[in-house]
Amino acid sequence: MPQVHSSILNSVEATVVDLASTDTPGHVLVRLDVAGEPLLARITRRSAERLQFRPGLALKAQIKAVALLA
Repeated sequence: MPQVHSSILNSVEATVVDLASTDTPGHVLVRLDVAGEPLLARITRRSAERLQFRPGLALKAQIKAVALLA
């Protein structure tokens, strides 16, 4: 995938491990593996379908610092 201009400064190489429904309609929880560390992301179901997210998919996760939970 070509690099796209973005204001997001934090990005990591990741692999999709699993997708799960959430209690918020229209969203899915994406479990990622980042060099052996788990990372969870909540995205819209529409985005997951449009980007064809599936287990095993390698991607670059962009992280907005204001949305980071520890």
